[in-house]
Amino acid sequence: MPLSQSIDRLFNQCFYDWQVQSATPVGGGCISRAWRVEAADESGSVTHFFVKENDTSFLDNFQAEADGLEALAGLADSIDSLHIPRALLVDVISGSAFLVLPWVESNGGRNDDATFGQTLALLHRSSVGQEIGFPRDNFLGASRQRNVLDSDDLSWIEFVAEYRLGEQLKAAVDAGRASKTLRRDVRKVIDTLNDRLTGRRPETVLLHGDLWSGNVMRDSHNRTVLIDPAAYRGCAEAEFGMIRLFGGVGAKFDDAYQSIYPLADGWQRRVEVYVLYHLLNHLNLFGNVYLPQCEQSAQRIMRN
Repeated sequence: MPLSQSIDRLFNQCFYDWQVQSATPVGGGCISRAWRVEAADESGSVTHFFVKENDTSFLDNFQAEADGLEALAGLADSIDSLHIPRALLVDVISGSAFLVLPWVESNGGRNDDATFGQTLALLHRSSVGQEIGFPRDNFLGASRQRNVLDSDDLSWIEFVAEYRLGEQLKAAVDAGRASKTLRRDVRKVIDTLNDRLTGRRPETVLLHGDLWSGNVMRDSHNRTVLIDPAAYRGCAEAEFGMIRLFGGVGAKFDDAYQSIYPLADGWQRRVEVYVLYHLLNHLNLFGNVYLPQCEQSAQRIMRN
């Protein structure tokens, strides 16, 4: 379906008070097609929308993203330095799945590490509780991320062992991407998780779950904006797995976070477990180019 026809049908059926003026392809659509849509209402007032489109089979992915954004936005409303956009629509229209969000105008500058660190710590601190998981499964990139919620007999150690490292290792083995060395070492990590993760803060927080640099921006009001989550409740240290890999932040971020919501001594060592989780996911998503990093990560955990 041509671009203009696809977007026009979406707005004609679901946003009929708005007339599409333009639809410009934009980045942020690594998996889905994405556009910046400019539309005007009857008075001529112009609003911009961010629209993702994919096959109908992708509807659950879009709904999971919307649910994660909604959960985070409920906390962000009370944090002046943070903005989380809420989904305006998740639906199948004319044979395509759509996710529609308000367009967030970037300030064009680099994220300030200290402000980002403080803001993330405020988000975590505002959500402290005891639950583990999320009401639904969601997606880490294209990988399904399994979640459970409020299981009285499930500890954080068991959750990480089964639903994080265990799931990713199984996927890698099934795909023929896990070397003998990787299988051996990841299983050793899983078997010794109780020792590896000892000393952490006992409570859980709501995690974004996929905080690489592309999912963090600053808007025109100079607020930190978080997008495209893989949200769940877990140990705050788990958030740092992806941040350590691809967050692009430095010591100022860590110091600022610690000033608001200090993590327990030894957190840098424990974070390596969550780095391994994300590396295994990248192995499953992108292939054996990530195998050496996975092996090195597992071996580094075993040495510490």
